[in-house]
Amino acid sequence: MPVIVVTGGSNGLGSELLFSLSGASNIINLDKSPPHPVVQHIDYAECDVSDYESVSSVAKRIDNIDILINCAGVNYINWIEHTPDDEWDRIMGVNAKGIFNTTKAFVYKLAKSKGTILNIVSNASHMPMTNSIAYNASKGAAHIMTLQMARELRRNDITVFGVSPNKLSDTKMSSYIDNTVPGLRGWTKEEAQAYQLKNLPAGEETDPTTLAEFIAFLLSTKKRHKYLAGCVIPYGA
Repeated sequence: MPVIVVTGGSNGLGSELLFSLSGASNIINLDKSPPHPVVQHIDYAECDVSDYESVSSVAKRIDNIDILINCAGVNYINWIEHTPDDEWDRIMGVNAKGIFNTTKAFVYKLAKSKGTILNIVSNASHMPMTNSIAYNASKGAAHIMTLQMARELRRNDITVFGVSPNKLSDTKMSSYIDNTVPGLRGWTKEEAQAYQLKNLPAGEETDPTTLAEFIAFLLSTKKRHKYLAGCVIPYGA
């Protein structure tokens, strides 16, 4: 069975990915927090993706890898002038540098297996969002890194692509957004939700379980995703 390393697999989309992929793969979850009890059957390695030494030490203990999924993500919402330097560094460290660190740590093993890297980006990478300077910048970096990596790593027969979802429903991050944005913009929660939904072609937030199943389908065989190299797929618009 293929070996799949997932970052940030203990919450949100990452947790759903563990479920969707676990049936036909050996999964290793790299995360700072222990996994939820219902996914304890997945191998877990404590890791801070923003710290290369932390990632490298874990990578040395993994003999081989077929797929790397960079799913770890954090957010901070505030006006530009109220965004602290340490929050900027934290967001960029996980969402952007984390991709660099894991790719650097696993690149030779992925080259050996002619493997795949999937980066979970965000619609924040291609549209401005008020109160989201750090998150948008980090996801913009993740987007262009995906395109760069696809071109640079093809010499190693590594396929790199990304998926760019809209706001996911019923996750820890979505709850944080729902509880923070209205107060900053002077809206009620109902006004904030109405503003968001009217801009979604599907008329609803993205279901993380459905997205995880879609990703699992793409990754189930190389022929389903090899032509996506260099693409970042919008999901939920």
